[in-house]
Amino acid sequence: MNIHLLRSPELKEETYRNVLHLLQQFRGPMHFLECEEEVLLDNSYDEVRVWDNSNDFEKLHHIQFSRSMKEVSELTIAFPYNEKVKTWKQLFLECKKYRSVKKISEDDIVVLLTDYGNNPNWFGGISPSMKNYFIQTSNWEHFFGTSIDVRFPIAYEVIIWLMRFYMFPTNEAIMANIHKTPIGCIMDFCQDKSQIILKMRTADVCDSCMNKFIERDVPKLYTRQFFDMLDGIRETMTFRGRSKLLQQPSRMEIKGYTKKIFFTDLGGLELRLNPKEKALYLLFLNHSEGINLNELQDYKEELKQLYTRFCNLSNPEVIHNAIKFLVNPFENDINVILSRINRKIKEAVGESLLDLYSIKGERGEKKFIKLDRELVKDLTN
Repeated sequence: MNIHLLRSPELKEETYRNVLHLLQQFRGPMHFLECEEEVLLDNSYDEVRVWDNSNDFEKLHHIQFSRSMKEVSELTIAFPYNEKVKTWKQLFLECKKYRSVKKISEDDIVVLLTDYGNNPNWFGGISPSMKNYFIQTSNWEHFFGTSIDVRFPIAYEVIIWLMRFYMFPTNEAIMANIHKTPIGCIMDFCQDKSQIILKMRTADVCDSCMNKFIERDVPKLYTRQFFDMLDGIRETMTFRGRSKLLQQPSRMEIKGYTKKIFFTDLGGLELRLNPKEKALYLLFLNHSEGINLNELQDYKEELKQLYTRFCNLSNPEVIHNAIKFLVNPFENDINVILSRINRKIKEAVGESLLDLYSIKGERGEKKFIKLDRELVKDLTN
């Protein structure tokens, strides 16, 4: 089964790729495919909905088909709040257009990830054909707090909608089998933040819903992949929460010719750095003793080799000048690059683990990365 994961143009590419990479880690008969190009409808037809207060914003409105989870949590949105929205018809039209342009098989599933809100204000929806879906990727911080890694709830929504596709024959059947009283099952109709967090942390399916897989004779390979994904999200979330208390760092893996950097225990999250940032970060990773910025010129050749490997430039003079500018102690380029690297690390691992992975050091002293190099595995060597 192929699942085409579409990125609506307003969704940050980094968020999209992090969700895609998270889902692709779990092997099985379901294959999550990258949207090859943006062939989605123009966004000019959206409308703006004004939320006057949090009570209205957090309310699920009834619709004939399907459902999603809407919860109450710590406020991170100031009201009144203006939200761009589309109708379900508009969202599913984008799925249909992609199917038509790319000649997608009728047996494949298309999932649109979009920052746009929707009428009737759900986190996700399913078309009557049961083959087109949308997942709203925005506003998760309002419901989970600012420390949430948005990959997890987005990926979780993708997974449970796919599970429902196999569990039930129609979207009416989905609605008929929801649990209005939470029991820690993927079919719970959650009413507040604590309930959705419980559901994501338990990542469980009740006996009644488990029987749906048996009744519909869902192949074991599919059910195994579903639970591998749910368990993987739960374990990664648990690790992230405990790491703050225990100061337990994630392992780091460096893969491929371009030495992509991944946090192994954070769901394989990639640290996405541009060529110059990656060259500088790997230089400091290679020198655990630290480097004084005033002596960076001594490492110019090593930096040049790394930068040449990552960038698409073919002109040696351009590469030489870029590195020369970076290591010049009278220029500010090095401080700008260091600041960008540390900001991206903070966005990836959070404030609690930033100290372990960032390049830091007192003014005039050596800069270094604190992470124990025993936790770093370079698979490119």
